[in-house]
Amino acid sequence: MVLNKEATLEARIRQDQLADLRAGLFVSMPISTILSGLILTVQALSGGGFAAAIWFLAVNAINAARLGLARYQLKETGRQDDLTGISQRLRWFGILALLAGFAWSFLAVLTVGYTTPQAPLHLIILAGISAGAVTYGSSYAAAATNFITPPLLITVGCLSAKGSFEDYILAFAVLLFMGGLVRSSSIGQARFREASRLRHEAERLAAEMERNSREDPLTDLLNRRGLAHAIDQFENTNGPFVAMLIDLDGFKSVNDTYGHRTGDELLAMIARRIEEEAPEGSTLARIGGDEFVLFYRSLRGPLSPSNLASNIIDKVASPYPKVPSVRIGASIGIYLAERPGLTEMLLRADVALYTAKRRGRNEFCLFDAELDRELQRRQSIERDLHSAIETGSLGPWFQSIVRLDTEAVVGFEALLRWSHPIHGAISPPEIMTAARETGMLQLLTQTVFADCCALIEGLVKADCRDVRVAMNVSPRELEAGDIDDMVLNGLTARGLPATMFEIEITEESPVDPDRVDEKLGRLSHAGISIALDDFGTGFSTLASLKDSRIGKVKIDQGFIRGLAKSREDRLLVKAVIDLGRTLGIEVMAEGVETEADRQALRKLGCRTAQGFLFSKAVPLSQALELAVKEHAKEL
Repeated sequence: MVLNKEATLEARIRQDQLADLRAGLFVSMPISTILSGLILTVQALSGGGFAAAIWFLAVNAINAARLGLARYQLKETGRQDDLTGISQRLRWFGILALLAGFAWSFLAVLTVGYTTPQAPLHLIILAGISAGAVTYGSSYAAAATNFITPPLLITVGCLSAKGSFEDYILAFAVLLFMGGLVRSSSIGQARFREASRLRHEAERLAAEMERNSREDPLTDLLNRRGLAHAIDQFENTNGPFVAMLIDLDGFKSVNDTYGHRTGDELLAMIARRIEEEAPEGSTLARIGGDEFVLFYRSLRGPLSPSNLASNIIDKVASPYPKVPSVRIGASIGIYLAERPGLTEMLLRADVALYTAKRRGRNEFCLFDAELDRELQRRQSIERDLHSAIETGSLGPWFQSIVRLDTEAVVGFEALLRWSHPIHGAISPPEIMTAARETGMLQLLTQTVFADCCALIEGLVKADCRDVRVAMNVSPRELEAGDIDDMVLNGLTARGLPATMFEIEITEESPVDPDRVDEKLGRLSHAGISIALDDFGTGFSTLASLKDSRIGKVKIDQGFIRGLAKSREDRLLVKAVIDLGRTLGIEVMAEGVETEADRQALRKLGCRTAQGFLFSKAVPLSQALELAVKEHAKEL
């Protein structure tokens, strides 16, 4: 590999020498013709025109051959890395230069050994053309040296043969002149080659950097940038085109079990397996940790995109000897496009991939009209989210939490509500997903917290200090942001009691539990109540009850709806209530919708609950009115 690179570099340096020689010849050859014409004229006027004419024709025939070689070089040098061919052309330039040098040596014959009255003029012309040969041929020293050596050596001999002291001095001067020209030619070639080498190495380095910026070094596939460049080549090509987004299932366990080195080796193996199934002329890229994209122009062929996806899934899912305890799978999203465009294709293939993953492992899904409507809905929601928050059309409504015995209001939970002008009611999970995708989760959280504070302020003014207001926070949101600072600083700035505020931790599991625990500790220490939401699912497990900061659990509505008719659910709920009582943790139920379920909860010993049976979520002002009305009843 190194030898190939060096040979290629040498070939390109010599190619530059050829190009420079060619450029110089198209300047120096016309000058040579003019100077040889002057000598012909002088010789003709002095009576030696016939011999000078023959000499003139010989010189210019050789000049024509040199120009012909230069033009041939101009047409035939497309093979830039053919070192043998380039070296041969350089040798031909050297040979023709030597022949030209011998032709100019005949000036000694025309001037009878430089003894005629015209000799000084001829010597001046010879000196000039020799200097010009070095000037215009410095990139290739052999050509210049071959040209100047014969006539200048013969000149030295002729001058020395005269025998006078002045001629000896002149001969010595010619030798010095020739030596200087030879040395200048050698230095010029060395400098030219060095400059050429540096330029080509810089170009090669830039090309390698450009190539590396487009390639994934782990799998030798294209990366996302390289894929974009490859797709751009099809800009003016008619489709349809197929983009397959391939996401590996179960790959994380490889890194966890066998280490990242084995994981890297496995990724390379998977890349080769996908390549084996890829259609001819397709482009395969790795654009993420375990995500691949297969792009190709869909012409009539033996395999449909669906069949190809099935083959890839089967190939990827085949066992890997190095990781026998892990089963790797693949989910694939497919998008067919009439025009190639990376962003559009990946967006739609990703929607199809998400749908395939919802179906389970080793599934594929083709982006269709239904998914397109789903995408349009998502994009519309994300596009309108910010203005909805700013205008207040998206914000928290408050559902009351009541005592089961008296139905007195003891708290409120903030629930997101948004009636979209086109899509109608948007569910809270969909709102949160859109907020994450658009980077507006922090703004949304601040909006919800501000409304919670506003409700607390109203409750304080109405002397309803025993009513708490709860806000849902996911562990990942608590982990990544500064919610603890926002809550503590916000309550302090407004002069609100921390005991009237509650944080409900949702079921999503955190990446860094220690960081979440630290922030929960700050909030709990300040007097803020910490509740586990959706108890019995996800993050909310029995192990969580050992945390002394947890003061409340909310039994998930999946256990509450139909409680009166389900003996199993009643046993589970009874166990949680008894466990909470033993640990000193408040237990409440959510999702109470029927009187029968309320009565069942009371019999089981549950004290508080929320649900449509008591009240749906209402705007802030109505929630405050409800609390004030209940407080007045107690008085």
